[in-house]
Parts: sequence; structure tokens; C-alpha cells
Amino acid sequence: MNKRSQILKFIVTLFISAFALNAHAEEFNWKLAGQILVQDGGRVKPLDTFARETISDVYGKDTYEGQNPVETYFRWMADGSRWRDVPLIYLPKGDLRKELGLNDAKGSRFTVPELRGKPRLMEIMQEAQAAQQAGEKLSFTQSKTNEVLHKISMLQLIFAHDIPLFAPPEDGNPDVTWLSMPEALQQLKRDSMNAVGSPESLSNLGVAFAGMYHSVTDNRADMFNTSAEIFVETQQKMLADYPDVTYRAGIEVTYNRFQPFFWARLALLLAAALFALAYRKGFEKYRAHGMYAMIAGFLLFASGMYLRWIIGGRAPWSNMYESLLAIGATLVLISAIYELIKRDKIFGLAGSLMGGVILWLAHYASLDRGINPLVPALQSYWLIYHVIIILASYGCFAVAMVIGHFLLVQAVKSKGEMTPQLATMSKANLHVMQVGSLLLIFGILLGAVWAEVSWGRFWGWDPKETWALISWFVYIALLHGRSAGWLNWKGLAFASVAVFPVVVMTYYGVNFYLSGLHSYGAGSSPGIPWEAFAYLALEGVFLTWVAMKLKGGGWSNNPSKPPSSGSSTRVQRKIAEAV
Repeated sequence: MNKRSQILKFIVTLFISAFALNAHAEEFNWKLAGQILVQDGGRVKPLDTFARETISDVYGKDTYEGQNPVETYFRWMADGSRWRDVPLIYLPKGDLRKELGLNDAKGSRFTVPELRGKPRLMEIMQEAQAAQQAGEKLSFTQSKTNEVLHKISMLQLIFAHDIPLFAPPEDGNPDVTWLSMPEALQQLKRDSMNAVGSPESLSNLGVAFAGMYHSVTDNRADMFNTSAEIFVETQQKMLADYPDVTYRAGIEVTYNRFQPFFWARLALLLAAALFALAYRKGFEKYRAHGMYAMIAGFLLFASGMYLRWIIGGRAPWSNMYESLLAIGATLVLISAIYELIKRDKIFGLAGSLMGGVILWLAHYASLDRGINPLVPALQSYWLIYHVIIILASYGCFAVAMVIGHFLLVQAVKSKGEMTPQLATMSKANLHVMQVGSLLLIFGILLGAVWAEVSWGRFWGWDPKETWALISWFVYIALLHGRSAGWLNWKGLAFASVAVFPVVVMTYYGVNFYLSGLHSYGAGSSPGIPWEAFAYLALEGVFLTWVAMKLKGGGWSNNPSKPPSSGSSTRVQRKIAEAV
């Protein structure tokens, strides 16, 4: 045993002896350990973030048995031989499960040896590699196979302490590849053998990591906390010349613990309930309460987006998860502005309800929630303007779709007759569609400028470009039909619901089912999910029901019976304008 190893063993033994009298006086400070910085995924992030992302990716849930994610990481890392035989890898039912012959009765999680023991898994991986080399798009099963192999590899690297990378270079440069702890300890050993003095900071990291490792296996909270504190302080000293790194990491820890999107979802759904209640006679005062809740929800929503912007150093709408958040934030903002000006309740109800639903979808959908570096194609200031304007237009169409549902239900109740409440909803439906159409064409034009800068052409009939233009033509045709009298308020409401799947195809379907230059990070087609069929079926049933109930009521303005322009009352004028 060399001198350096003897020193490390002596220090670890000293730790154990020094704290033997109060071994159970403390609890593990996982929050402190979560502040440790690691290099992973092309950036420096807190261990808290790495642990959350890893558990969500591997296990399919935000936490493992309710543990703090940092605790789960350390327990996996400290006793890999035990965890190899625990079913940790999440693999839902589907074609890959059938291909591998996995028993559905065992649940949706499997062990590393169980998956690695399936020869078919490697065969599919080889097929996927051949498809990639041929420039073909991977099938869902091939894509899922790559994900499973990534999970297996990630767990094995954690068991071997090879990820994440804990040890920065002596000058703290975050852009240089850091060392894993085995590499750092090997560096200490090599320096000792060559009689070269190792940097004190690297020695401190090695001692502190050894202390954390042994304290977890020995259930020594006091020793773990002291070691974690030493590790954090040493890293901070090493990164002293890069204060922006530690600053963003501190913001990221706050973001993880604050969970702004969770609280925004609650506030917006509460706002939707209050706006709905305000429609009942005698409860009109709840509109103001709904407005307060909606503003609070938007501020929480915006704070989450702003924190992601600071952490990532870029606009937070570069992947499917973030773009879904951006749609939600913009539609809530636009709805809130309309509600403050018009005070019609319908904007507040539709915007807060749709915002809450989008936040729910973003959290529970199988989307990568990591704050990852931009792919080269998106490293442009045009990302800030073009993408958010396009996404805002989608948000407007989503609000129009929700208002359309309310309009049609109320139309059935009134047997197709216009009422003051329906007049208000109808004007709201029209206004939001107009704003959405204006935003969409403006975003398309900005995208054409970006395309010329990036690809040397303004337009290339890429699937995303084509479907965006199709969406605009669809909505501009509806607005023209309304202006020309081909559609009345009922026809426009019906259409705002019926054509929304075109927007869904433009936003979601193109990325997964069509190959193009805009499919950044969307992955391979997951097959058409059953939720999509359920949505289309439910909308089909709803629209059929409305059409049957309003049969003979007419969907276009009747020129032989124009509304009376000489109506004397304000209500009559309001109804005449909406018709």
C-alpha cells in the first residue's frame, strides 16, 4: 500500500472514530449534498438536478419510494451490487416488451441482469444502428431499445462511480471535461507513485467523497454531513474564478425545490373554478377572485420560465417540454390581458383552464424536462422571436378551441338562439382567432428569414413549414367565412373546435411522424398514442351531438333575416354585433 493510500485510509478512519460518540445524533443532510456540482449532459449542474433527472429517466417517477432523489443516488452509488438485482428500469407495456418476451405480471420495472439477458435487445440495437447509418428514421421499438440500453448503461456507470463527473480542474474551468471520482482517485495514486505533489483541492475532494461513500454504507449521518460540507466548500474554492457557474447552480437548486410550475398549475385550476362559479347568479363577485388567482398563476408560471432562462442561459423553449410550457405561458398572458380589458369572464375561464391543463400535460407526459444545451441549429437569436411567436399563436387557437366548446354547449341549451352571454363568448372566440392568425403569419415570415440565414433559402416546403402554412390557411379561411357571412357565430364556434387537430398535427405530429429540419430532439415516432385516438373520438362525439341538437338551426348568416341595426337597447345591439 503506497503512502497516499495509507494517508487516505487514516483520514477516513479518523472520521469514523471522531464521530463515534454521536453516530445517530444527526440526520443525513441530503439538501446540502444536493448543492455539490457535477458535470453532466454538456453543462455543470447541481447533484440535486442530476439525481432528479436520473431517477425520472431510469425509474419513471420523480422519486424512488418517496426518498429525496439525492439520497436515492447515493444509495444506488454506494451499494451497486445490491441494486443490480432490484427492478429499477421502467419499461411500459408496448411492442418492445412483447419483442423481449417480458412477463407483464411482473410489473413495468425490471432488473439490469433481466434486461441484459435478452439477446433480442442487442439484435434490435444493431438494427437501429444500421437504420441510422442508412439515414432512416428509427422505429418506435428501435428508439425505445436505445432508451433502455441508455438506462442500463447509466445505472452501471452509477454503480461504478463513473458518472457524474465531480472533480473540476484545478483552475475550475467549467468548459474542460471534469474527472469522475475513480479518475480523481487514480490521479492521486499516480501522483503519489511519481512523487508529484497532488493539488490539495483534489485530495480534499477524494477524502470527502470517500467519507460520503462509507457513511452511506455505514449509516453515519454525521460523517456524511461533514464530508458533504467539505466537498461543497472545496468545489466553491476551485470555481472561485467562475462565479456565474455557482450562481446559476444556486438558482437551479431553488428552482428544483420551489417547483413553480406545480404551484402555477394549482393557481390556474383554482382560477378556472372561480371564473366558472362567477357565471352562477349571485356569485358574480368571484370573477375578481378568479382574476387574482389567474394573475398569481401567471406570475408563478413566468417565474419558472425565467428561472429556466437564467439556469440554461438561453430562451426556455428549445424542446418539446419547454415549448409546451411556452404555449401555456403565452395563452395565459393573452387571456389575462383580454380579461382585464373586456372583463367578460370567458377569457379568464378559458385561459386559466387551458393553462392548467397544459401544465398537467407537461408534467405527466413522457418528455425530457432537463435544461439542456442548445443543438447547433438553434444557437441563434432568432430562436427568441420566431419560436415564441409561433407558440403564442398555437396558444390563441387553443383558447379559441376551449371557448368554442363553451359556446356550443350554451348554444344547445339556448336551442341556437343568441343570448347576451353567447354574444360575449362569440366575440371572444372571434378576437382570439384573429390574434392567433396574425401571430402565426408573422411567425412564419420570421421563420423564413431565419431559414434564409441558416439554410440559404426562405422556403423549402419542410413539413413544419408546410403544416404551419396549412394551419394559417385554415384559420384565415374561417375568419374570411365569418366576415363574408358564410359562417355565423355557431358555425365559427363549431369550426374552432373541429379544426384544432390541424394545430396539434403542426405542433406535435410533424415532429414525431414526419422527417424534417425542424424535428429537433423530438425523437422517433412513439406510434399514435391512444390518448390521440381518444381525443379525436371524444371531439367527434361532441360535435356530432351538437350538430344533431342544432339541426336545422343554420350555420351561416341568413341574409333574409338580418339583425335589427336599429335596436335601442344595449343588449340588443350587443347581440346584433355578435350575429
